[in-house]
This record gives sequence, structure tokens and C-alpha cells, in this order.
Amino acid sequence: VRFRRREQRTRMRRRCLSCFGCADYKLCKKVSAILKSIGELRERSEAIKTDGGSIQVTCREIPIKSVVGNTTMMEQVLEFLSEEEERGIIGVYGPGGVGKTTLMQSINNELITKGHQYDVLIWVQMSREFGECTIQQAVGARLGLSWDEKETGENRALKIYRALRQKRFLLLLDDVWEEIDLEKTGVPRPDRENKCKVMFTTRSIALCNNMGAEYKLRVEFLEKKHAWELFCSKVWRKDLLESSSIRRLAEIIVSKCGGLPLALITLGGAMAHRETEEEWIHASEVLTRFPAEMKGMNYVFALLKFSYDNL
Repeated sequence: VRFRRREQRTRMRRRCLSCFGCADYKLCKKVSAILKSIGELRERSEAIKTDGGSIQVTCREIPIKSVVGNTTMMEQVLEFLSEEEERGIIGVYGPGGVGKTTLMQSINNELITKGHQYDVLIWVQMSREFGECTIQQAVGARLGLSWDEKETGENRALKIYRALRQKRFLLLLDDVWEEIDLEKTGVPRPDRENKCKVMFTTRSIALCNNMGAEYKLRVEFLEKKHAWELFCSKVWRKDLLESSSIRRLAEIIVSKCGGLPLALITLGGAMAHRETEEEWIHASEVLTRFPAEMKGMNYVFALLKFSYDNL
């Protein structure tokens, strides 16, 4: 009898162990499936959590006014930003109004539209007075970091560094006026190992050298063909420009812009509603004798003077 009872208890233990094993296996399988789903959701998520906050995987597309004649420069920059390129810092330089910002915006939008290999894209519109502080504010906001207003720049830099050091980033700085110490802001310096990139625009080639730009690209004035296309796109009246007399005057006005996109955009918009030959003659004469009196041109000249004075 004792033997029979002992045998029954042994069978019951085996059954319990078998049931427990089965339940454990099912639980493990369920947990594995949940973890897999979480992983897939994280991959599709718009943000990646870090110890310093959340990094947005994609950057916002930036509205652009006009893009004409920068195809070659776009290709050069995109090639530099490719995985195969080992150089980490690119400086884009040229006078005010030549199209540096538009080129940078085009690059930003191209990467967003067609995809890229970076974990995070960061766009910073620079401030001449608060260069490094501007970068910290923009990068911190982009990474979802928070800090007290009284917090020191060193502490902010440490938070930024912790959030970025494990990430492959592309930092786009538009309109840099003074030399920026990236390490001081908390941004890890790009190198062959981290494969990060920094691209900035400036009006001075000397600043490109001071910033350690490993590749420098000058934004040239528009060629005659592209200058005409840009001007016409702002006038937008094809019927108006088909008139031989007005077209001749329009070509004179375009030639006086010297291929400067900002001037072409400004004058094209100013001439869009001038329908008579007399108005175009008057505009051409004013532009020849007193160019700053043309609508919007005072801003163009002020910008050029400001650029010149600060070289």
C-alpha cells in the first residue's frame, strides 16, 4: 500500500513538473513575442530614448522660396555627407544673398525626403551675438533635454555630450559669424570613428579655416541662364516677358543683379505687376542711377554692406 501511494505521489509530481514546464514555456514564448513587438514599435517610433532625453529621428522639412542653379553644389555636398566620406566638417561660404541658406535648406529637405544614415539631424539658425549659447539651446530642444535657466554652460554641455556621444548626428549650422568651439557646446567633434558630420554656412573663408573645415565649398553667383530663370519665376507673367521690348529691359535688369539670387528674387517680385513698357523703362533707369530706391533693394544693399563691413 505504501509503495502504491509513493508511486502515485511520484506520478503527480511528474505531472505538476510537466504542467509547470509547459506553462513556463508558454510564458517565455509570450514574453518573447511581446519583446519583439516592442522592438518593432521602437523602430517605427519617431523618437529614441536616451539618458539625456529623447532624440527625434527625423528633422522637419523647411519651406524654401526658390531653388535654381544649385544642382551641382547639392551633389557635391550630398557626396560629402555619404557614409564613404571620412572628412567630418564642411564649410559653405560666400557673400550675403548668394544662396548659402537655400543650399543648406535644400540639403536638409533632401535628406528627410530620400532618407539618410544619421540617427538625428539638427538644424541651428545661428545668432551672431550668442553663438555657442544658440547651439546649446537649439541642440537641447532638438534632443528633448531640459535644464534650469541658471544652469551653467558646462553642465548643459555635459548633458548634450551624454545624449550625443552614442549617436551618429548631422549638425547643420546656418550663418556662422564667429569661431565655434564644438567641444565647449557639448557637441562631440566629428571623426572617422563616430562618422558624424558638421556643416555650416558663413561669409568668410577665413572662418572656414578657423573652424577646421576639412572641405570648403564656395557658393558661386548664378550663371546667366539660371539668373534669368529665377527672375522669371518671380515675375511669373510669361505673357509679359514675351513682349520683345519688355524682355529687352528685363534682361538689362537681370544683368545688373550680377547673378545674386536675393537681388533677382527682390526685383522679380517688384516687377511682377508692372505691365507697361514705360514702367519697365523707369525701373531700369532707377536701377542704373539710384538702385537703393527700387522696392526691396534697400534691404539687399544693406545686407551686402553689412557683409562687406564685417569681412
